[in-house]
Amino acid sequence: MLPLARRESSRSEAEHAATEDMDHLRVLRDKVGRFREEIADIRELNDQFRRAVRNDAMAQIAQGRRQERLQAIQHELVQLTDLGRRMDSTEQVKEEHRSRLHPVKQKRSA
Repeated sequence: MLPLARRESSRSEAEHAATEDMDHLRVLRDKVGRFREEIADIRELNDQFRRAVRNDAMAQIAQGRRQERLQAIQHELVQLTDLGRRMDSTEQVKEEHRSRLHPVKQKRSA
């Protein structure tokens, strides 16, 4: 059995890791929420552009910029997805490493 100080250290490390994971999730959720709001705004402006009887050069330039922004958002979302996959992969490797360091005692058959 681990000494009390070591157990508390392990527990606080686990709590810290869990808190850090929750912070990362909150940041990601906030970022995705902002993207959703921005996309909704862009959709509304694009609808107005399509409904307009005549679009001048400035309106067409703005339309192009909105398209570029949508592509940038899409690129950022792909990067976030890739980051999430790497984090999952890293956590899986850490867990496998932990399980090798601390093998679970198996019950012996009678």
